[in-house]
Amino acid sequence: MGKLTFVGLGLGAKGVTLEGMEAIKEAGVVFLEYYTTPHEATLLKEVEKATAKVLTVVDRGFVEDGKTILAEAQKSSVVLAVPGDPMIATTHNELRTRAIRSGIETVIVHAATIASSAASASGLHYYKFGGTITATRENVDVMQQVYQTLHRNLLFGLHTLLLLEVNVESNESVTPNDTIQGLLQAEKNFKRAVISDDTFGIVLSRVGRVDFEARAGSFSELRRGQFGEHPHCLIVPGKLHFTEVEAVRSIFSVDEKEIGGNAEEIRRNAEVLIPSYAEKTRKTLASVRGQLGPDYGSLVENVEAYVSDAERFLTDGEDELAMLNIGYAEGLLDALGLTGKIKIEW
Repeated sequence: MGKLTFVGLGLGAKGVTLEGMEAIKEAGVVFLEYYTTPHEATLLKEVEKATAKVLTVVDRGFVEDGKTILAEAQKSSVVLAVPGDPMIATTHNELRTRAIRSGIETVIVHAATIASSAASASGLHYYKFGGTITATRENVDVMQQVYQTLHRNLLFGLHTLLLLEVNVESNESVTPNDTIQGLLQAEKNFKRAVISDDTFGIVLSRVGRVDFEARAGSFSELRRGQFGEHPHCLIVPGKLHFTEVEAVRSIFSVDEKEIGGNAEEIRRNAEVLIPSYAEKTRKTLASVRGQLGPDYGSLVENVEAYVSDAERFLTDGEDELAMLNIGYAEGLLDALGLTGKIKIEW
């Protein structure tokens, strides 16, 4: 029976472990994919020189289809070598699952990955990072999912790692400048008080390589910066421990007064929305009250009660109940408008 080994090559041309080198040397067939992570130009030659093996470079379609890889692994020892750590990419995990279902032995040789290395390079505590998300070229002008992930992490005081997409085939990428500008535009669109020019961020470029660079500062400063060749990532810190502040101050040579967490003034969605909705509902009710006869007195009372309950639930931290109650208040007024008795203008 054959074997399929997923070998992580780490973050630089010399990032592969001794275990990974041995697996490549012993394999009958070695495939190398580049598309999930941009690589150094010397990577292929470095690995072939160190292992005395010829590596077959494959593209996204080849790995996603996986049939040739699995067919080879049925009869011999196959290695799929990938930059970073193999199972960070969902495509590789899916291929591993298919191999196991086909009765093929699978082995994972781990290596450095951007998720942990970015935390190490930044001086921030790894266990204080929340969900990671990729800023893609398709969403860089909208940033809805990135913005929401950032907001969710900051509500819990967590740091956010944003990976900036690179298209290896076209050599096009999302820049830190694009990302910051997109987030500032998202703030204008969603108005959740998450991002501003004063937001403190960290840009890491080419982590794990000899030309690694790192910079920290406010968004207003970073969006005007020059960061060189990709890949890049952007970290938005949440609540900072004093040891993190000291580490960032030392690593990036910035004044401690310039270092700030971004979670202190972050507000929940309900904290932003309920006051606005309550004010709008009360104004709308006041504008139509004179058009309503005595038969609608109980309806008016219910609208007022729902608005007051929404505000009370918000104060108590019951956000879902607050949103439900303000929705009931607006719904009653909308229903009244649908009767044709009055005209509702929000």
